[in-house]
Amino acid sequence: MKAAKERNMLARVLLCIVFFVVIGMPQRALAVPSDLPSLLFVTAAASEAAYSGELSEMLRARLVAAGWRIEGYETPGRRRTVGRFFHMVRMAPDGSETHLLSFPGTERGSDVWTDLRLGRAAFGGQTPTEFLETANEPISDRKETPLVHRGFLDYTQAALFTDTLDEYGGRTAGEVIAAELRVHPSAKIYLTGHSLGGAAATLAAARLADMGVSPAQLEVVTFGSPAVGNAAFVRAYADKFTLHRVVMQGDPMKDLLAAPLGFRQFGERIAWHPAPSVAAFPHAMIVYVDAAIRQLYDSAGTDSFLFLAAQPNRTAGQTVYVAPIAADVEGVLEADAPYMKALLRDALYARNAATVFSAKGSGLSETGLLSELEEHLAAAQEAGATMLYAYRISGAKVRDQRETYRLTLERAVYDMEGNLVAASSRSQVTGTLTPIETVLYLFTQD
Repeated sequence: MKAAKERNMLARVLLCIVFFVVIGMPQRALAVPSDLPSLLFVTAAASEAAYSGELSEMLRARLVAAGWRIEGYETPGRRRTVGRFFHMVRMAPDGSETHLLSFPGTERGSDVWTDLRLGRAAFGGQTPTEFLETANEPISDRKETPLVHRGFLDYTQAALFTDTLDEYGGRTAGEVIAAELRVHPSAKIYLTGHSLGGAAATLAAARLADMGVSPAQLEVVTFGSPAVGNAAFVRAYADKFTLHRVVMQGDPMKDLLAAPLGFRQFGERIAWHPAPSVAAFPHAMIVYVDAAIRQLYDSAGTDSFLFLAAQPNRTAGQTVYVAPIAADVEGVLEADAPYMKALLRDALYARNAATVFSAKGSGLSETGLLSELEEHLAAAQEAGATMLYAYRISGAKVRDQRETYRLTLERAVYDMEGNLVAASSRSQVTGTLTPIETVLYLFTQD
């Protein structure tokens, strides 16, 4: 009974939040990412942030620092399935909002059970009740019957179409979202996820389409997602929403369910390749995040301030001056150095919009002291800075370990008199993070 009350309370909080943020859309049209690399980067960050772990915690913190509001929800479903998702909202300087639903991939025992439920279920209906009735119908092998993965279907049903709220006519979260989108046809929602989460995002979009939401209002981005349905499902829903399907070279998940269940992939296929310095299994979300960072900077340039769509007009702190970031790395890490420096600059800017970056001069030396200190002090004073920061990134391969590197981030802080007032040096071996992500991790530990 207590668990049921807690679930009802959770549903009540969720639906109140969803209702009020979605109903505000007519006055504040959704802020759409300006280009595909930006969209893929933000959705990759959101997909990783839906997990637990070092990178997930970092990205959630960075998303919040960049102006995103994040709420997580979960609902028990059928046969030990637990549906989960994160609702993320960001308001732009002009008052417009971006809404995003991110579904976690496999990380719990209940998720593994969901993945292993390989049975097929019929997909159709226009209400949660009809969804369940259709799913429970005997399976037909007729080619015109849309069939989907039973576990993925139950996960999606639990996440959005199970708990109801009396105050809103006994509707589920999915029904409230669909109703508000129908009333406000200019509004749009993004759905994303990795692996199992990508499958749930795809099925959730299909459910919303069945509830009358137009194709222009639904945009899905998946990372390493398996196919979710048969050819009939693809024919029925390929035109019902926009689907960007990101696939990493070497990731086997895209073909996993094709043979045993006869499922088909669809949507725009976007092929990515892991960097030479990345040793993780290609299906790992950290590999997709690493590639998304590179794609974003390749598109906009490493001199741009892009990190997690940081808001340039937010309240700024005291002006600080940052000397050129030095990088001393070996081997394949040399190709990573521009991304490392760009990511560090963006993270500094996200922390303090009043940061002034030097465009010339030397950086922190191997001795931990800033070269050309007097020149940098003069430039910092001219900029009205109160402190001077210098960073140095170094990295080398760990001997006898395949594509494993030790990264070090050094920092020196000077006052405007040229006195060294603080210094730090932190190191971390790659493995659970890629080299680029490791630099961000070291920065967050400072």
